[in-house]
Amino acid sequence: MNQHTLETVVTAVKMDQSGYWHTLENSPFYAEGGGQPADRGWIGSHEVLDIQLIEGEVRHLLHESLPIGTTVEARIDEDVRRDHSIQHTAQHLLTAILEDRHGIRTLSFGIGSADSSIEIETTTMDWSLINALEHELQQLVYENRPIHVYEIPEEEVDRTRLRKATDRMGMIRIVEIEGIDYNACGGTHVGTTGQLGTIHVTAMKKVRGNIRLTYVAGNRAIEAIQQAREALRSIHHTFSTTNESVAERVIEEHTIRLEREKEIKTLEERIAKAKVEAVLKEDNYVALHVGRTEAETLTIAIIERIAATGRIAVGANYGTQKLFVMHDGTHDIAVGKFLKTALQEMQIGRGGGNHKQAQARFTSVSELERGMEEIVRRLQEGVLSC
Repeated sequence: MNQHTLETVVTAVKMDQSGYWHTLENSPFYAEGGGQPADRGWIGSHEVLDIQLIEGEVRHLLHESLPIGTTVEARIDEDVRRDHSIQHTAQHLLTAILEDRHGIRTLSFGIGSADSSIEIETTTMDWSLINALEHELQQLVYENRPIHVYEIPEEEVDRTRLRKATDRMGMIRIVEIEGIDYNACGGTHVGTTGQLGTIHVTAMKKVRGNIRLTYVAGNRAIEAIQQAREALRSIHHTFSTTNESVAERVIEEHTIRLEREKEIKTLEERIAKAKVEAVLKEDNYVALHVGRTEAETLTIAIIERIAATGRIAVGANYGTQKLFVMHDGTHDIAVGKFLKTALQEMQIGRGGGNHKQAQARFTSVSELERGMEEIVRRLQEGVLSC
């Protein structure tokens, strides 16, 4: 048996909608708490799905129930434990450096499946400070400082050194990063700062008047750096750039795209005006526009303009297989109810809307055309089953 495996006995089983919660005589598993997720692993051949501290008991969730009194082997997933320990220890280091060297207090912490985060009490964080922070953290990783985890009676705790005051009583578990941090903490941690590998801040976001820093450490940091490198290589290949010129080129392409979008919008305005004028030359109570190749936004713009002239406007967009019906509110017909009823009677498409506008979506162009023809016919002939 190693430190991640323990032979123990099932002492109780309780069932709920999640499955079967098992209590063990002794448990090597860490239950979720303090911002750290629960361990993963196995009890016998059964995968442990969750571990929670409930009513003072560590309970282990399995899909199946094991008989009380059964001797079992409880085995922690070492990779998950190591990863959680690295992320949690990285948080201790981040919190200590931010507070002691930059005067910024940590308010909360959590480990996610892909990254971790801390919320810090500041509004002035920027990326130049983050770059400096990462260098400070990396220096402490290089120094490979020992991390001591031990329990002492509450009266022996040096409360003047505690990172955060604790109301725990009895034996207090202390996590101490030599020369850096002294903390009352029940989570799992690595043995030295060198085992963190590297700590990399991946995102910064304002929340509730504070800043949330998202970070990764250890293998997570390596994977994040590799993903960023792959993205950068793809950009280099696409734009034929270097590291020095890539930002300038991306900004240039973004500017060009914005200019093109403006030009496209101007052209669409002209196209819409021309198509509306063409439709309005036909003096029909119901005006039909069919957009076979245009974007849905252009079809809608044209239909809205036609409806504003007092007609009932019907528009079809072949790309999205959608049908639109609108008027300016001066007509008695509630087009939403009309369209929904007509589609139900035809047993095609799905849609609805309100008094002035409605839309429907079809599963094929042929179905769209059939619906369009029938809707126009009913509107022209006054067949309003609503």
